[in-house]
Amino acid sequence: MRFALKIAYDGTKFSGSQRQPKVRTVDGECIFVLKKIGAIAGPSESRYQSASRTDRGVSAAGNVIAFDTQVSKKALLGSFNSAARDVWGWAMTAVPDHFNPRKAAQRWYRYHLPGDLDIDRARSAANAFRGLHDFKRFARVKTGTIRTLDSLEISRAEAFLLLDIKGQSFLWSMVRRIASAVELFCRNRISIGEIDAALAGAKLDLGLAAPEPLILMDVAYDFEFESYANTKVRKEILERVQRTQLEAAQWMTIARTIGRDVL
Repeated sequence: MRFALKIAYDGTKFSGSQRQPKVRTVDGECIFVLKKIGAIAGPSESRYQSASRTDRGVSAAGNVIAFDTQVSKKALLGSFNSAARDVWGWAMTAVPDHFNPRKAAQRWYRYHLPGDLDIDRARSAANAFRGLHDFKRFARVKTGTIRTLDSLEISRAEAFLLLDIKGQSFLWSMVRRIASAVELFCRNRISIGEIDAALAGAKLDLGLAAPEPLILMDVAYDFEFESYANTKVRKEILERVQRTQLEAAQWMTIARTIGRDVL
């Protein structure tokens, strides 16, 4: 039986998602756990695959992994969450034998831009990126760089502008470079003309935003997942939220004390 498992993870705890020797990665943790609980013998035997690669520091709410196993769906998810660290499986479904998670219908990323940025200027910059473009100036690769952005929506949430970016596929560092360009435009450091020129192929470096504010929100297919998020998963994530809020409050106190408003 082949299963697709939707996972969330804290990207700050990993050196990216793709397996690498001698460093902790999301795929490495998932494979280790699946072997530990007896779900797979190894990545090759199980045809283990992941939907999207994320950089070091980038988190996910809905990445997807797929593998072959004889373990039942219900038993597998509970065992996985008991053994995994910093990764949570929360939805699952049986898929056809030929299923490859990389062949998704759409991917959704969200970038959190901090600061009191003008939302109207951000939306003006976003307009430049929608649709079909050659994104070679917004990626670390230089071939096969034509992509379509289905949407790039801007909204505000407390001290952040949220950039919700959707498309079938993305290039390495593409979302972070788009986020950087939007921020630079909001801060009057570049013009819409420079963004348009970069999209037209001009050799302009519009920067690379930090990885930590980026989340892979979802990877969508032409089928639905069954949600199995249990009390343990929700409790662990809520505890992290509370720790993060406390840390943010502590650092804000320090920043205000020394007279520097970080927001």
